[in-house]
Amino acid sequence: MKFTRREALLGAAASLSPALAQGSLLKGAVAEGLSRGFNLPDQAPARADQKPDLSILKTLRRLGMTHVRLPVVAEFVLPALSGPATISSATDDLAQALDQLLDLGYSVSVDMHPDGDFQGLYRRDPKAAQDALLGGWRLLARRLTRYPADRVHAELLNEPPTTDEIWRPFAEKLAKVVREELPRNILIVGPAPTQRHDALASWRPFADANVVYAFHYYDPMAFTHQYALWDKGSAWSRISGVPFPTQAGDATLLRMAQDAARRKDNEVAQVLRDMASQAWTAETIKAQFEMVAAWSAAHSAPVIVNEFGVLRWKARRADRLAWLAAVRSAAEACGFGWAHWDYSTSFGLVNEDGSLDRAVTHALLGA
Repeated sequence: MKFTRREALLGAAASLSPALAQGSLLKGAVAEGLSRGFNLPDQAPARADQKPDLSILKTLRRLGMTHVRLPVVAEFVLPALSGPATISSATDDLAQALDQLLDLGYSVSVDMHPDGDFQGLYRRDPKAAQDALLGGWRLLARRLTRYPADRVHAELLNEPPTTDEIWRPFAEKLAKVVREELPRNILIVGPAPTQRHDALASWRPFADANVVYAFHYYDPMAFTHQYALWDKGSAWSRISGVPFPTQAGDATLLRMAQDAARRKDNEVAQVLRDMASQAWTAETIKAQFEMVAAWSAAHSAPVIVNEFGVLRWKARRADRLAWLAAVRSAAEACGFGWAHWDYSTSFGLVNEDGSLDRAVTHALLGA
């Protein structure tokens, strides 16, 4: 998600997959190290029950994964929100994860990934949140100076919980502060609030040439987030059985919408009707990505899709695999790097019994 565009990125073009190496959109701007990856949350601070299996990490590297996005829970490393002992413990956990992943041959994006406390602060008092983020990145960037600049990248903020009018000018200021400590590392950044592809396609790139631009992709949410029980207020938490691919006017979606209307769940009914208003196929996804690819080419701005995935609870397995393959294929056709969300949760590459889901890795890597 972040690197020096000419040296670290263009120099790796020869080792890219044929689709990337021959593509003209980014002219090799996505380095091998960022081309194929996955998210590995719950390592900073570390949760004992989410420790990754070393043998699986080795297998994923052997199969072709080159990159790990490593979310750092912001509240544990921001001096405005945590004390020295908490910060020291979380950054020690981060160092341990970095050491392991680098030893295995991965590149790593260190992602400032806030939880509810920071998000609430940003909504209440943007200036206070910005000051907290500046302080946290000064501290975190200093810790990252000990690692190879061409393999460790700094992602400024995951899904900024504000408007782009507030976030975009501050993000450039934040990038300059991080750049003072990390002059050669790739920086990664995306638009507020949810890093959508269409928002990125209208962004103004930074003056800094060593930036990779990130978007997240979960469309259509009725499919990727069906039965998302942690989000009780959302319509998709009350949906299951949504298929992929679908055509405009899809009979299954319209029948499900009618059933929801009979239950007087008009919100779910409308979400399903909205999904049925257009086709959702591999071609749909490719067309959306091509919108970003045109922006990328116009600005010589490298891009990574550093979150995408499907909840496995209720989506039909074949449909989930088809969607993953479609997103991966579209990203690679456009010359984008990618990082699947995530490793071992309900979106993950790892089954509930701890084994690697080979069908998912095949959809993503062909291996």
